[in-house]
Amino acid sequence: MVDFEPDEPDAKRARIDLEDASEAAAQPLRERTIVAPPPSTSKALKSVLKVFTTKTENNYALPWQMRPQRSSTGSAFVSDSKKRFILTNSHVVTNATTIQVRRPGNPRKWRARILCEGRLCDLALLTVDEDEFWADAFMVLQFDDVPQLQDSILVAGYPLGSGSESLSITKGIVSRVVMARYSTAQTSNKLLGVQIDAAINFGNSGGPAFTSLQEGKIGGIAFSKLTSGDNIGYIIPSQVVTHFLTQFEMHGEYRGCCSEGFRWQEGENAHLRSYLKVPADRSGIHIFKVDPLLPAANVLQEGDFLMEVDGVPVADDGTIQFRNEERVEFSHIIRSKYVGDELKVQVVRSGKVLELAYTLQQSRPLVPALHGVECVPSYFIVAGLVFVPLSIPFLEHAYGTSAWRKLAPPYLLALIPEYCSKADEQVVLLFQVLAAEINFGYRFSNIRCVSVNGTDINNLAHLAKLVDGSREEYLHFGLEGGCMLSLEASAAKRESPKILETHAIAMDRSPELRQSADSAHISTSQPFNTSAPH
Repeated sequence: MVDFEPDEPDAKRARIDLEDASEAAAQPLRERTIVAPPPSTSKALKSVLKVFTTKTENNYALPWQMRPQRSSTGSAFVSDSKKRFILTNSHVVTNATTIQVRRPGNPRKWRARILCEGRLCDLALLTVDEDEFWADAFMVLQFDDVPQLQDSILVAGYPLGSGSESLSITKGIVSRVVMARYSTAQTSNKLLGVQIDAAINFGNSGGPAFTSLQEGKIGGIAFSKLTSGDNIGYIIPSQVVTHFLTQFEMHGEYRGCCSEGFRWQEGENAHLRSYLKVPADRSGIHIFKVDPLLPAANVLQEGDFLMEVDGVPVADDGTIQFRNEERVEFSHIIRSKYVGDELKVQVVRSGKVLELAYTLQQSRPLVPALHGVECVPSYFIVAGLVFVPLSIPFLEHAYGTSAWRKLAPPYLLALIPEYCSKADEQVVLLFQVLAAEINFGYRFSNIRCVSVNGTDINNLAHLAKLVDGSREEYLHFGLEGGCMLSLEASAAKRESPKILETHAIAMDRSPELRQSADSAHISTSQPFNTSAPH
């Protein structure tokens, strides 16, 4: 299980970030109860598995090497024995080199593999190939509706601690339903989440949250906890789970969730409403930025006032009616759709009410967040200058998983919510300088590189291409703020292999950049594309 820290949402992988942390912490707590199920419910619990993984993770701070291997455990359950489906959390199995599962009361471990992984929704679908594993009948489990407030929930799994080899069941109550961010990504895409007052601990991740053990009904999957409060946990509701499974059934993969395609602010201020010519009897939100790469940019404009989404009124605080007295952010409607679906909106523009529609797509953030989906560790080194693309995993590894939002430079953090202006745009950083005589006096770190020899760069591959293809006497790197870093090109080529050897770095660039260089027919007779001597 991973932690959820509402005031510091970056603390661990796969936690959710609520808009109002104080409200989350203020929820009344109920005493945790460990429940012994009656014999009639034991069939449902036979589907709850313990997961054993060995992981080797990438290192974004030292992208030419991997992090040390480690082992971890989690929980899972058989969601459909006929299809041989096993569900768990993405963060339980991501980066795993081996995955094994074990049935309750049985010491044997079975090798499992990933069929589909959705890191944005923190879900993974596994299977076991051996027929013997499926020989014993599993109870047919059913996904229930999103639990109601005050509904009882039984969370089953294998939390760490004394007796962690045995199945544990914890009873709790649903305290609220919110739109939340599921992962460290902290992207704009929030999904429906259910807060419960049952203790969810490390090892519980991926376990089922039963609404009825007797009937085998599941209201969601355990995935997170609130570290600043006692016995406050979170489950992924069945609606999000079925959305994930539907995509796998339709496409054989998880294609993510839809983005609204714009950034917005509350429409409560009377002066703002008057300026935008919003009717006095209407409510909604102000659209102040539109993603230029999504279909929304062909329909929406900055300054539009959004009043309805698919015919549902949007309040001035950006919420819609969910159930009874419950309200959630309007993005719930959008996240419930699939990529390629149409979204109908009603806006006020220059005092006129317009009925519009556009196709929903995924957004590509300027600062990617999901390893293996939006980004991979990349680097390019010339004369000891280490260039990397900015990403959330990089910030986590460079500044600490729990501290990067406090320690990273504010000008880098300010880029996180921004959209790409080009499809291949990256923020390229001069991450560090591997000290050598050729770069003496250059003490830059984590500063944006904007140009090479006067040419603006689009991404890291573009920077490498400009360096490789340069015929200038000097290499000039333009840095944000007007600073410049210059190196004699011939000296840079001569010294680069020595610097790589000193720091035990085999190659001057990451694999995908080497492939790009090979496809461009860059030879070692050109100024760069170097490796450490053997």
